[in-house]
Amino acid sequence: MTTTRWMAAALLLAVAPAWAAEATRDNSTLAARSEAVFGKQAGQSFDAQVLKPSAGAPRTETVTMTLKPGKGAEVQAELDAGQGLVFHWSASADVAVDLHGERPDSQSEYTSYDIEASQREGAGTLVAPFAGTHGWFWKNRSQQPVTVTVTITGFYNRLVCHGGQP
Repeated sequence: MTTTRWMAAALLLAVAPAWAAEATRDNSTLAARSEAVFGKQAGQSFDAQVLKPSAGAPRTETVTMTLKPGKGAEVQAELDAGQGLVFHWSASADVAVDLHGERPDSQSEYTSYDIEASQREGAGTLVAPFAGTHGWFWKNRSQQPVTVTVTITGFYNRLVCHGGQP
């Protein structure tokens, strides 16, 4: 890619937040924008749905809590549909875990994404299939306190924590 094209790409990235909110996210618009900025490129295809622009910067938060024997705790990120996060959690001993999501005002309904009876660590990427809160419920099935630490980076509105002791 030529220096001029890199500069044009940098300019588009610099103004991206301004146009992201109003931009139409479809392949024909993306193709027209590409041709205007870079010229026609042989072999180029388009998939505008891969990008979900965000008006703000990603957030990173770490939460550490202690689970008493037989008790559980939950950490969830409030996400818009299609927004995502990267996570890593670890526990000082095995815990039962349910990675799940809940729609706003869902009462007691939720959708599980992964369940493990005994796990000490987890990491991955979560993309919210619907707006709501998405996260983990850990239960300490041992007779000793267990410390759980989770680090989340992504485009979420806020964290919601229930149970455990900070």
